[in-house]
Amino acid sequence: MKDIFEFKIVIHEDMPENLVDRFIAFIEDWSVNWGGGCSDNQINGGLYADENIIININDFVREFVAFFLHLDITIQDIEMNIENFYFYRFDHNVFIENYSSLPVNIGCWEL
Repeated sequence: MKDIFEFKIVIHEDMPENLVDRFIAFIEDWSVNWGGGCSDNQINGGLYADENIIININDFVREFVAFFLHLDITIQDIEMNIENFYFYRFDHNVFIENYSSLPVNIGCWEL
């Protein structure tokens, strides 16, 4: 297995009822696994995939954020630490330009 990124998303209100099930279905569509958890107003953990799965990190991060934006929730904070292999392929400037209104912090995760 290879790590993709760690994340924490804090929302302003209580977590939607079926969020975990919808999130698992979303990442499984990408052949990605999640190790993490959630509370009343937060979901966090790490995402990883099988070694032979090719992930376009720019597309995946864009779809990952869009998943949460389409829930009609108020996002208080998004923290992502992208594994260094993917971080150097991630177009941070384009992402920030497209999501400048979000409270997002993206860093590099050195293994």
